Amino acid sequence: YINPGHGSFGPNDRPMATIPYPNLSSTGMPDTCGFYETNTNLWKCLYLGKKLEAAGATVLYSRTECGPWPYEKVNGQYPDYTYENYKALPDYTKYNRNLSEICEEVDANNIDYFISVHSNAATDGSTSNYPLVIYRGYDDITKTSEIVEGVECNTYVASSREKAEAIWQYRFGIMASGIDPASYYSMTNKNVRGDIDFYKSSSNRTDKTHQGITYRGHLGVLRHGAPGFLVEGYFHTYQPARHRALNHDYCHQEGLAYYRGIVDYYGADKETTGYIMGTVKDLHRKMSNTLFNYAPKTNDQWIPCNGAEVTLLKGGVEVAKYNVDTLHNGIFVFENLTPGDDYTLDATCKGYYPLTDDQKVKFSVKANETTYQMIYLSDTSYVPPTVTYYNYPEPEQPAYLQLAGTYEMKQSFVGKKLADVLADKTIRRVLYRNGNMYVLAVDAAKEPTLIEVDAEKQTVLNTLPTDFCSVVSADGYKLSDITFTADGYLVGCNYEHTAYDESQAKDYGEGSYNYWNLYKWESDATGWKGALWFTDRTAVTSGNFYNAMMGSTLTYSGTLTDGLLIAPAITTGSSKETRIAIYSIADGAKAGGLYNKVAGKFKSSEYGATQFVVSPRDDKSIIITSTKKAPIECALVMTTNTEITPVGTFAAHTTGANYFKYAHRDMMVTPAEDADGKNVGVALYDITDGLDKAALIKTTNTTLDAADATYTMAAGVVKDADMTLYLVCDSTISKFTTVGVDQPAVASIMAYNLNVVESGDNYVFSFNANSDAVSANLIFYAADNTEVGAVELANVVKGADSFTIAKSELPGETGATMTWAVELQGQSISNIGKLYEDKSLIASGTSRLFNAVNNNPESDKFGYVYVFHRGGSTQATIAVRETSGVFEYDNNYTKLNAARYSGDVKTFGNPGRVSLDDNGYLYIADWSDGNSGIFVANTADLSKPFTQFFQGTRNGSGVFTNNGAAVGSSTPGCHIFGHGADTKLLVYNEDASGTLPKNGAVVYNIGQADGSILHAWGEAPSAVYTLTGQGNTEGNVWGTSHGFFVSQSRTEGNNNGSATSLKFYDFNGEAQFSSASDDYKEIITGSNGSGYAVSAA
Repeated sequence: YINPGHGSFGPNDRPMATIPYPNLSSTGMPDTCGFYETNTNLWKCLYLGKKLEAAGATVLYSRTECGPWPYEKVNGQYPDYTYENYKALPDYTKYNRNLSEICEEVDANNIDYFISVHSNAATDGSTSNYPLVIYRGYDDITKTSEIVEGVECNTYVASSREKAEAIWQYRFGIMASGIDPASYYSMTNKNVRGDIDFYKSSSNRTDKTHQGITYRGHLGVLRHGAPGFLVEGYFHTYQPARHRALNHDYCHQEGLAYYRGIVDYYGADKETTGYIMGTVKDLHRKMSNTLFNYAPKTNDQWIPCNGAEVTLLKGGVEVAKYNVDTLHNGIFVFENLTPGDDYTLDATCKGYYPLTDDQKVKFSVKANETTYQMIYLSDTSYVPPTVTYYNYPEPEQPAYLQLAGTYEMKQSFVGKKLADVLADKTIRRVLYRNGNMYVLAVDAAKEPTLIEVDAEKQTVLNTLPTDFCSVVSADGYKLSDITFTADGYLVGCNYEHTAYDESQAKDYGEGSYNYWNLYKWESDATGWKGALWFTDRTAVTSGNFYNAMMGSTLTYSGTLTDGLLIAPAITTGSSKETRIAIYSIADGAKAGGLYNKVAGKFKSSEYGATQFVVSPRDDKSIIITSTKKAPIECALVMTTNTEITPVGTFAAHTTGANYFKYAHRDMMVTPAEDADGKNVGVALYDITDGLDKAALIKTTNTTLDAADATYTMAAGVVKDADMTLYLVCDSTISKFTTVGVDQPAVASIMAYNLNVVESGDNYVFSFNANSDAVSANLIFYAADNTEVGAVELANVVKGADSFTIAKSELPGETGATMTWAVELQGQSISNIGKLYEDKSLIASGTSRLFNAVNNNPESDKFGYVYVFHRGGSTQATIAVRETSGVFEYDNNYTKLNAARYSGDVKTFGNPGRVSLDDNGYLYIADWSDGNSGIFVANTADLSKPFTQFFQGTRNGSGVFTNNGAAVGSSTPGCHIFGHGADTKLLVYNEDASGTLPKNGAVVYNIGQADGSILHAWGEAPSAVYTLTGQGNTEGNVWGTSHGFFVSQSRTEGNNNGSATSLKFYDFNGEAQFSSASDDYKEIITGSNGSGYAVSAA
């Protein structure tokens, strides 16, 4: 038996205005094409019945038609049809049958399954939206009967709850898809209730036509003997949902959901075909209409593409088309489809770009399931914003910058008076933005003062208008709090007594049903202008409490045109529970609202006065500081009435914290408190990993003498690598900064000289570290190089470290062969810093410095630096530099030799760049003709003679020949790359001879099959590359696993195609990059006296 709820088009049939069908001025209701429960319920039920009949069921309906339009003019005017008058209309009972009559019909026909289909209602415009399935009886279905006034009453029909639960997954599945977003409940958390418990009341009906049984329940349509339920499929007061209900096919899908639940319950044969339902929406633009109040951050926010055409293809072949209606829902549906995994969708709409091939993604259709698809089209008139705003923008900083563990700071000023006008006022909020403080204060009568103060000079720049701010409640504030939007608008609110609805306000007392006011200010060339932005008094404003105080604080995420406004609603009841109200803003106007509850009942009586600030970690999270408890972070959920659990709690109490970005980290600066709650300066924390994992960043000179303060606030600002911290204590301001303060230089930490010795039941692991470690681990690997585990090490210090570990404590299988590595974490390297200075080696004139670093962790000289100092010449004609040679520095940057190592090479001609192989041999390029080639020095003992890499005879041009082959020539640069057998020497070759190209690149495969490396070469190169655009003989090369870079000296403005500063070639000799290309020639304009480095990747 199917009962489509309601039946006509009157005031009791839930008429609701929609964009295409607004309320008529003549009736106050839409016409019959608009939304009523009457028509939408019938569409669902007729489709459900059709499916059941096709499956072999016998179906009875309480009605199969909707009542006619009942209004007739009398003397040219429509009468005032009250509900009672409406019931007196002709044929009313035909379409609006008495509920007891329906129950008698059900009992008379021995119905096996009863379903009554409705939609739910709350306050129009609210975002509450979820199914409710009600059966007759109690939540505890073991209560099947009770005696009331001497009469035994049936309170439950067996299997009713089971039948109700069977349809839940299918009805809620539509909501879970995102097409009809649910504000509460889930696939597993089912809203299935007994009507007596849900409504807290019940009454009787005695069966007159059957067995004389007395049925007790709340809902009249369920007081019969058939198992079944009433389902409220969604809330039609959620305005986007009722726009969807205008689409017949969408209503059919709800009916289909009930059909599937019935089939599931009976174990009947399921459909062998599938369905597709989806929406076509605007990719960028959001809805903004008073009849379309959507839930924030849901698919409902996007404008439906009215009139779109959707094409369904299977295997690339068109199967069907669907024309989307123009009723502002964007719905499309395809029915009775053959299952398959090769379906795609295409969509077109006037004024929109067509879908690209990348957007036409294959998907599957399965038997007895609906596949949900969202299509988004881009408006051809859409212009992307030229500026993207962020709540916490990343400052412009060097890409390599990292957060340090300690910052040296200085006190720029301490305890300066912020503004004289604040002398007799109480500060409620101070904000920092763009060098200025924005101060909200109130006097004894709660009259607000809002000023803009120069943070450096402490001068009042502007007094912002507040004459439009108002409040009704004696406990309230005209202007309670202020915050900034991401795009620089100042937003404020009043603190006001609000109520759930007018009836609750009347119960509380006069003056309690008030509007919550939102204000906004914007700055232009003439100063600040302010106005009332919008007002609200809905269930959201009251946090769904009967009565509440709203707006003690607020914060804002996003821009004024597209954001979230967040504020607390505190019940006026004894619990003082606080809920979080969230308003969605679209096109600068209120577009929707909802509220969250905090787990454990967040109570103002326990937390005291609170301050909300958007978290830098997530745009939909807020950090709440309070006068009584430590700060907490809450991740907001965009479904109403949802309980949220704080995601982190700070370790100590503080108020007035603020946040900023530094080196891609999330920073918190907060007033520092001592044990007595007095202010003692500021503290800086890294909260990137959460409030509960906040890491203190040490700062110097940020501690002040303990002082009592009613109001404190801290703020941080970043410029380049510097940060400045401000502290406001009541009406005074202090400043701390790194500007002009040298920061300690930190060396990259490393381990070397690794060794392990077996000792009985233990292993002794030893290594050297170049600095103390913050943390350390031994990492163990299996034979296939997969990690099998780690052992944490404590107290790794600079120098030699040794750890004895029992074999039983090692990860991996007993007896397995493993390799191991040392993992060290040192202090963060915040910036480029001078680790060492040797003024005796400053390059000048023709003097030059070149260096190479030992990057082989298996070497006992890992991290050593080798500097080749090319001695200067005072005469341009003198080619010989007898002062050239090598200096060696250990990994603590200690110079190990006072005199240069020259390896008995007394006449270095024009020595240039150097490179180091894995075995510790240093290769030194010489560009001169008389002393050309590459000299090789063994860093194990630099006092020994250097040897020549090129074997054979050198001619006057600097070319080496051996056995008739041109081996090499003068070269200004060389580079070692690869490891072991794959080690290669890449050389920039100056002179043409044989296969040697002029100003080209040559490669020598010096790595041998056994892993050894050659340090001398007597034949032609292994590979030769003729390069284009090399107009200068002074070039340099750098090899990688997939090609090599080539650079040359070019003066300013001379980086061009014929002589290019920097190129990259693959090993086929094809240029893959050129600094003379259009993308780079404006960036790299020359390269004279410059350098470059290549990352390991």
